[in-house]
Amino acid sequence: MPKIVFITGASGFIGQALGIRLRELGTEVRGVDLKPDEANGVVAGDTLDPRTWASALDGVQAVIHTAAIVSNAATLDEAWKVNVLGTRRVLDASIAAGVSRFVHVSSVMAYGFDFPDHVDETYPARLSGHSYPDTRVNSEAVVMTAHGAGEIDCTVIRPGDVYGPGSVWVREPLKMIKSRQMVLPDGGQGIFTPIYIDNLVDGILLTLSAAAAVGQVFTLTDGYGITCAEYFGRLAELAGGSVKTMPGTIAVPLVSALGAIQRRLGKRSELSAASMLMLSRTGTYSIDKARTVLGYEPLVGFDDGMKQVGAWARAEGLT
Repeated sequence: MPKIVFITGASGFIGQALGIRLRELGTEVRGVDLKPDEANGVVAGDTLDPRTWASALDGVQAVIHTAAIVSNAATLDEAWKVNVLGTRRVLDASIAAGVSRFVHVSSVMAYGFDFPDHVDETYPARLSGHSYPDTRVNSEAVVMTAHGAGEIDCTVIRPGDVYGPGSVWVREPLKMIKSRQMVLPDGGQGIFTPIYIDNLVDGILLTLSAAAAVGQVFTLTDGYGITCAEYFGRLAELAGGSVKTMPGTIAVPLVSALGAIQRRLGKRSELSAASMLMLSRTGTYSIDKARTVLGYEPLVGFDDGMKQVGAWARAEGLT
């Protein structure tokens, strides 16, 4: 493990989990986030303006870049500024400070919505015309261009659908279920590919300690897919609610229109065409490369992961 690691988005769901684990391993952790956490070395700042926090990179050996707009409702301009331009500026600051390793946390959405079952890293990234997946593709290109130019050693991580206590894949669905707005297209037969947060942290840390990870892209999931009906059905059981379904040809335009109305009224809403397309995916993602190169093996299974989610939801008064 590097002795000093810097995390962008350090107060976020993934960033916090990484920081906790790294500190347990004896690593000094620093970071930046819109929301500071001085007790844990996280300063306030924006990835678009590293001047306010770049001094915290002095002596840092590795940067883990998790900061991003993770939303299907953001405009392309909003998402591009943070996910693409912000990534380049973090790279520039890291290079200027002499950081030797850069781990970029992207998403399986770089594969788009339509891909072969058990897709692996050799399959080309695909633009889909939607802001979140497209800016993930763009951000990966920025990172690997820097690596190819010899500016800094980089690794790209593509997590599956990250869940766990406090995850967006838990918080948002529970809210939507309780407000009776949770809709799944096509009977919920789309595929959800989970990765429990502890398993993701394991995989990311393996890339920091493996020389063979440099210059590589790795997909990380729990190694299987389940139907959306099963995943969101488990959350509905926790919330004491239900999940509606309708044909995709109806769900996409209807949900998109409803989300647009909510956002015009000043309400935060993830209802969008891209959200419905995400829930309509039919393929799964291979983790064979991560297993072979990194020795990655997901240790937390779905039932155990959902037990932790349930305990958190009850403690938060969400059930």
